[in-house]
Amino acid sequence: MQHSPPESPVFFEAASRTNTMAQLEVDTLDQLQTPQQVELLDKIDELRNQGLGHHGISLPQLIVCGNQSCGKSSLLQGLTRLRFPTEQGLCTTFATEVVLRKKTDVEISCTITPGKSRSPAERRELGKFKLIFSSRESFVFPSVLEQAKEQMVIGKKAKHGSFFEDVLRVRYSGPDLPSLTIVDLPGMIETELDGGNGAETVAELVTSYISDEKSIILAVVPAISNPETQKVSKYLEEFDPHGSRTLGIITMPDRIERGSDDEKEMMRLAKNEKFPLKHRWHAVRNRGFATKEQTDTERDETELKFFSSGVWSSFPSEDVGIASLRVKLSRVLLEHIGRELPSLVAAVQAAIATTESGLKALGTARDTTRQQRRYLTGHAEKFQTLTNDALRGVYSNPFFALSSPSEPTTARLRTEVQNLNIAFAHVMYQKGHTWNIVPDRGVLYPNSHQSSFRAVQEYANEFEEPTLISREEFLESHIGEYVRQSRPSGLPSLVNPWVIGEVFRQQSQHWREHAKHHLQRVFRAVTDYIDQVLCSLMDHQTCTMLVRKHVRPELDRRWRCVEAKLDELLVPYTEQDPITYDPNFIRELDATRTARYAASLNAQSGSIQASGNSTFTTVEKTAGSTRQQQLLTESLDGYTNAEILDLMQTYYKTAIPHFINNIALLGIENCLLKNLASLFSPTLTADMDDELVRAIASECEDSRTERASLRQRFSVLEAGRGVLLEHM
Repeated sequence: MQHSPPESPVFFEAASRTNTMAQLEVDTLDQLQTPQQVELLDKIDELRNQGLGHHGISLPQLIVCGNQSCGKSSLLQGLTRLRFPTEQGLCTTFATEVVLRKKTDVEISCTITPGKSRSPAERRELGKFKLIFSSRESFVFPSVLEQAKEQMVIGKKAKHGSFFEDVLRVRYSGPDLPSLTIVDLPGMIETELDGGNGAETVAELVTSYISDEKSIILAVVPAISNPETQKVSKYLEEFDPHGSRTLGIITMPDRIERGSDDEKEMMRLAKNEKFPLKHRWHAVRNRGFATKEQTDTERDETELKFFSSGVWSSFPSEDVGIASLRVKLSRVLLEHIGRELPSLVAAVQAAIATTESGLKALGTARDTTRQQRRYLTGHAEKFQTLTNDALRGVYSNPFFALSSPSEPTTARLRTEVQNLNIAFAHVMYQKGHTWNIVPDRGVLYPNSHQSSFRAVQEYANEFEEPTLISREEFLESHIGEYVRQSRPSGLPSLVNPWVIGEVFRQQSQHWREHAKHHLQRVFRAVTDYIDQVLCSLMDHQTCTMLVRKHVRPELDRRWRCVEAKLDELLVPYTEQDPITYDPNFIRELDATRTARYAASLNAQSGSIQASGNSTFTTVEKTAGSTRQQQLLTESLDGYTNAEILDLMQTYYKTAIPHFINNIALLGIENCLLKNLASLFSPTLTADMDDELVRAIASECEDSRTERASLRQRFSVLEAGRGVLLEHM
């Protein structure tokens, strides 16, 4: 297959395959990676190390994936000069990020980047993991992997061989190294030997990396296998069907017999004919079992010798060998970063805004008592302003905004209390009495009026309808019994005031229940408002401690005051004889009597006419009868019973609005809402002792850790954005 000349001047056909290749690689990398480009790679690595991938920000990266035992570890050994474990079996149970940087001195540092599901405590624990080596000889990769695995197991309900979403980060600096960052993923497996879910976990991990559009995929395929049977091919078909971000790596070409059909198929693959990819295919010959003790120089010499013979001798040098692969990967990564820079800058700017919001939500640091008191005082001032507005019904502050008309008005405290008072008054008039006394026996009257008002419906559903009873039946079965058992001294027709009070107490016996329910409901509205406004002003821990240490005790004191006021307001209606000095009482009583006797006259007149004995004279005499004449037709007890009922009902009519108003004004306004803004005031915070201030306003370890993390992230993001903008 004829290859067109590469566009980059750094790639060219080698005239011979000699030991000058190593020097050529160094010169090419020096041309390809300027100090500014290396700085760009460093900033992207810093952004990745901040865990931005867990926050929806994808960063350009090279990922190595392939089946288990496909030669992936040997490939990474050749690229990095670090001895990746190559034993059979499950070698790695987590992703390993290898950062290569060219520096004069050798240093290898190992850390763990926690997975996104880790708790703050687990993140702190994993952050303690750090290993540093001053030479490659002292760096034993299998030992590092084992120590990292032991650290990752902490806090996880997992077996030692389980897979993890944490990433082991190995930063290797030294001379003659390309500036590359490569992520090695665990080898793909069909099933785990002990029947665990390792295969599924590996599949999820690999999918999370391969599906990222900013990942360049190094698909490792052994020459001895058909690429279409490899699991990595299935991932490529799904996530990179056009091969636009995949570079194929052919390993173990020395295991193919020369001149065989398998060799021909391998060469078709290497020439990008069998499985076309944008970044083509690249072949490497790594150490085998027999040559695993070779030095890096010996390994490279063996590879050069292999690709200088047979069918490979005429193959383009830029597509074979580990040295040219380093150059190719550096070029591919830089070109990929260049294409992704605009979207990356936008993502970093969004992350900066999010980080700033997080820092603003945490507020300033509160390490000293003075800082803590200042924090409380500032929020106390805001609390007072909002609460005074809430009580006056001034809702101009954004805190009171409603997203829709149907949204609960918890923050609008005055509106909530007013609605509840209206509901209380409604249900008291409709269901506050024990009996619903109707004029005639057998006449059905409708139940209480049903309102569409939410609070009224809520209250109405809490209580039963009054018992329906006719006036005649009530006089006979209730008042009559009391009268016969409670006759006072004096004339037989005298009304016993005690009986009036007893009947009234029976009729109003549900007042306490109604009022208690209403006061509890208003108290809950106040509590909900306090919780909402405090949570909007400060962090969760400070809010919780303030409520626990001060707000809740003060609200409980106010509730005890409300309960005592309710008992006081009920005394005139539960323990004393009915007393009123309302001038309307006499007028109401007279109107009640007149209406009742007029109804009686009409009924009697209708009865006479129906009997056919209603002569003009009789009707005239009946119509001229006075109320006193009508009284003579009643029995003495009937007259007394009717008077008691008239007095009780009239007194009930005048008493109920007074009771409703007293509950609203003396119970709610005076005992509960009065000076509510002083519940959390600057004066209060100024008078708090230092111990209480620390208990309420000191930050928890999680908050301090989060602030430090956000500040570090903000610093990295700001610096990263500057470097990214320079390279756009």
